[in-house]
Amino acid sequence: MQTYLLHHPTTEQLDQLMTIWLHGNLKAHPFIKADYWRKQAPAVRTALPQAQLIIATTAEKIVGFIGLQGHYVAGIFVQAGAQQQGVGTALLAAAKELTHKLQLSVYVANRPAVAFYHHSGFHVHEQQIDKATNQPEYTMRWHR
Repeated sequence: MQTYLLHHPTTEQLDQLMTIWLHGNLKAHPFIKADYWRKQAPAVRTALPQAQLIIATTAEKIVGFIGLQGHYVAGIFVQAGAQQQGVGTALLAAAKELTHKLQLSVYVANRPAVAFYHHSGFHVHEQQIDKATNQPEYTMRWHR
């Protein structure tokens, strides 16, 4: 597996990223209606090329990615078949190499993600309600 910055994703790469993004959200967030994620997809597809994207590939196929907006982690997404194989950890490590601090939001109900971020050195900074979904979420931070 390799991780690297993806500049100017192609249409095919965006298609792969969006498939991973949608399936990841549907699987990780069963407490949010699936239609919410489908409605977000056009805005996310537009936003992805604006973000700093680090992708993980195996055999030239994208298996995961992390999107950064400055110090904010907009999301880490790993293809279902590649989960629990260190892809998320590698993506987060690559992001940590680029900066001295990171922040993210994660739904409280997404316990596996909260545990992953705790294990990766993030700490809960605050808890609030996500206005778009009415779900409680943590703001978590990491710094060197």
